Amino acid sequence: MIILQRRLFIVLLSAILALVLIQALPMAGGAQAATATNLSVADQSAASTPDCTYCRKKFFGSNAAWMYTATADWYQQEGNWCGVASIRAIQVYDWLYYDGGNPKWDNSQSAIYNRLNSYTSPWGPGGGYVTSDISRDFGTDPHSVAYGVWYDTPPSTQSQPYWFHNWIYGTSALTATSDFSRDFGANTHTHNDPITVMIDGGYHSFVISGVYSVGDPSKGGTVKSVVTWDPWLNHSNNSPDGTHPYNQTEEQIWSMTDWTANSVMWGQPYNTNNGSDPEPDTPNHYYVPPFPSRNVLHHWDTAYVTIEQDYINIDTYSADIAIDQNGNPAPHN
Repeated sequence: MIILQRRLFIVLLSAILALVLIQALPMAGGAQAATATNLSVADQSAASTPDCTYCRKKFFGSNAAWMYTATADWYQQEGNWCGVASIRAIQVYDWLYYDGGNPKWDNSQSAIYNRLNSYTSPWGPGGGYVTSDISRDFGTDPHSVAYGVWYDTPPSTQSQPYWFHNWIYGTSALTATSDFSRDFGANTHTHNDPITVMIDGGYHSFVISGVYSVGDPSKGGTVKSVVTWDPWLNHSNNSPDGTHPYNQTEEQIWSMTDWTANSVMWGQPYNTNNGSDPEPDTPNHYYVPPFPSRNVLHHWDTAYVTIEQDYINIDTYSADIAIDQNGNPAPHN
């Protein structure tokens, strides 16, 4: 009889617990559903798969607060001053890193334009918008931007040199992005300095402040997205004429898929056939293609083009010298 009573008690207790659980389940399910509706598609995927690539991505790059300060005077003040505005952003960023202060001379966009228009390459002018162009570019070509960034950044020190060059990647958009991403991370030769990239076939330029990567990109991590800053937009995401042909916001993250596929990003390489961004054309044909001795047909055309702070001593190769994807001087005559 005692055993029967105990069994009856256990059965009743189990039934009560089952009823409690049944009532609790819809409530938990409802809360979970409500939470999921507030997440993006990527976030929902991450939430449902805790051990995922999305969860492991991490930002490697420039200081966000300094970048915001460095782009305070954006948008670009003339229609073809994307290069000028990019120079100023990197200049201000580097002075903040150098001593926490402002550049020691006039750093307005118009002052930078004037400096670009008062320098000529060792091979003569290219007949472009500014005298530091080595091509007939409608704005600032990669050579003039490389010179401008080097000129306007702080003096080099033994521990932190400010050396800049025009890099020309004759590879693919994916490989070139992976290569420049090594500028960001713990093992970089820079201080995670922002870089400039030529997009839309050379028609426009962006500043890139870093990447999201699975693993440190300076140690071979896998880049998943690129953080871009568009000088066509200001902090309020307005443009000079109300259009947004590139970014929808001044700072925008592009997935590697979109970055390497979209034709106004790196879905196309530098394109000298667009009429606005031709190859060099200086009196001394140093960088005027083709280069028969190297069996190379182009300078910028068909390549992916950046301006980066690097490890190449400016006393060895000045900012006038372009660098190929292997870190060597680009082909020339």
